[in-house]
Amino acid sequence: MNLKSLVIIERNPYAVFACVCVLAGADVSAAIVTPTTSVTVTKSLAYTTFDGGDFVFSTSLNAPGCTSGWYISSTDPGYKTAVAVVVTAQAAGNYLTVFGDNSQLWPGSASGQYCHVWTVGIAS
Repeated sequence: MNLKSLVIIERNPYAVFACVCVLAGADVSAAIVTPTTSVTVTKSLAYTTFDGGDFVFSTSLNAPGCTSGWYISSTDPGYKTAVAVVVTAQAAGNYLTVFGDNSQLWPGSASGQYCHVWTVGIAS
């Protein structure tokens, strides 16, 4: 995927859905995945020292390959915004929409499957 494709995905949330549809039809084991419906946050953990301060969270439903939940790396450009969205949804009891890459598992868990978050938002 080139930089132009990433900009299109970043600016258009429907592009993420289109990518999911395209990848779902492909014969690959890694993909951008999402739970089948909006979810609630059941647990969130902010690491102060691991990998510079990663943030992991679990949701009421999982996505394929994300059996433990999701992670946001402290080096992600949208780290602060994405963490704020998750914490806000958890505190208010709101539903969340989340998309992540199940080929990029969090290295901080030897046994868990936390997928790398690409997109997260509060759902109504």
